[in-house]
Amino acid sequence: MENADLKITETEAETTVLLHPRVMELLASRMCHDLVSPVGAVNNGIELMRDLGPDMAADALDLIESSIGQAAVRLKLFRLAYGVAGSEKQVGFEDIKTAFADWAAHGRTTVNWGGGIDFAETPKGFGKVLLNLLVLAEECNPGESNLDIDPGEDNASVVIHLRGKRPGLHKGMAECLTGDYPVEELDPRLVHAYVTGVILKYFGFTLTHRQISETELYFRVERSAA
Repeated sequence: MENADLKITETEAETTVLLHPRVMELLASRMCHDLVSPVGAVNNGIELMRDLGPDMAADALDLIESSIGQAAVRLKLFRLAYGVAGSEKQVGFEDIKTAFADWAAHGRTTVNWGGGIDFAETPKGFGKVLLNLLVLAEECNPGESNLDIDPGEDNASVVIHLRGKRPGLHKGMAECLTGDYPVEELDPRLVHAYVTGVILKYFGFTLTHRQISETELYFRVERSAA
């Protein structure tokens, strides 16, 4: 893989960002797919109680409680990552941190937060941008990994390091982030990267990513130069 930086920036001419209907369809399909399992498990727990009676009530309630918790975690992240809630001023660092920590707790990624990230001094939309990038980074290594989030040296950026067995952008992700991937060829696996690129552009942020080595992937996000 190339180690050259790839940057996504907002130009002065790009004052409006529109989403193709196919992107919205794929995003809805992806969210529904992620919710089918926990919601289905709730139904299974109810059927277990109905069919086997009081003897299985404890096990069924455990299944229902766990599944409701998973569904709530996913809905909270979707609300902040894709909904208007993630752009609101009252959304702070702790909201983003908690939403992603809860999301990652069900996977194989260990999340490490560095100090000094202050959302009170960041521009509108930065929380949404960061959350979408964290979800993207986690997708880049499906096995066990470590995700480190730290402020940049100039305190005007955030740096994300993903370390694992073989992390890397999946085929097509780089083009999705820049908006150069054909919309007609998008699939649910790539739609999050595409939407992340749109969100970066809309809020005026620059993303730099680089393959440091076979075991490390680097991201840096900052406000685009005026």
